[in-house]
Amino acid sequence: MAAPSVFYLHGGPALAPVFERARYPDADHVHWWHQPLAKPCAARPFLDLQEATVTEFRRVAAAAGQPLTVMASSFGAHLAVHLARQAPELVKEILLLAPTFNPEQAALRLARRAFRVHTGHEHAGKLATALAMYEDDPGRPRFWDVFGALSLLPDVTELYFGPAGADAARSFAELIHQPGAFDGPTSVATSDDFSALDHSPMPSPFAGPVSVLFGAYDPMIDAEQDRKVWEVIFPQAEFFKVDTGHFPLLELTLEACLSPA
Repeated sequence: MAAPSVFYLHGGPALAPVFERARYPDADHVHWWHQPLAKPCAARPFLDLQEATVTEFRRVAAAAGQPLTVMASSFGAHLAVHLARQAPELVKEILLLAPTFNPEQAALRLARRAFRVHTGHEHAGKLATALAMYEDDPGRPRFWDVFGALSLLPDVTELYFGPAGADAARSFAELIHQPGAFDGPTSVATSDDFSALDHSPMPSPFAGPVSVLFGAYDPMIDAEQDRKVWEVIFPQAEFFKVDTGHFPLLELTLEACLSPA
């Protein structure tokens, strides 16, 4: 088996790459890295994840004997930025798929979209109340109240996908219940640690090619607003809008994502 040429950083945090592996079982040139779970009582789980990412990336690049393409989905974009700062010489190019610069705001956009879709649902009022309380008193406790209320609504995962992504949405809904597909405690711990850090955008030392794909039907991202942020980090970036929701890799082909131009 040939060494991988693409290093993949899945979203989440704490989603596993089971969705991508199921869609691309023969993509041996991609290292579908399953990010480690947060250790119990870890003081800084996001910083631990960053360190683990650099370690794994250096290992895979050394085995390949060449720089790698870094492909990152959603929250994984922050790990890609970290790699570009820590080991730019090992990065061939970067591909960001629906990168969420501010995961908290992205999740709140999803919640507002879910409320509009499910206004008549019996639990919609709980979500409306949680959103209003967050607006009055923003912060992580109120954010998790919104997230809890959101989970009471049906078929929320379908909202991630575009009009043509019914098959991808169905597969996602089935696989998310697979053991190991998602770890709630890791998601909470990593997200909270991430939110405690300063994420002011800073130019990256990586000067190679960068492509950013935004889904036209993504319920979590304001493409115009987020583009301005990513342009600060990667001034050389090229931006593309594709007919997907929040997971272009699950709705398009791998080749289309790797070569969006």
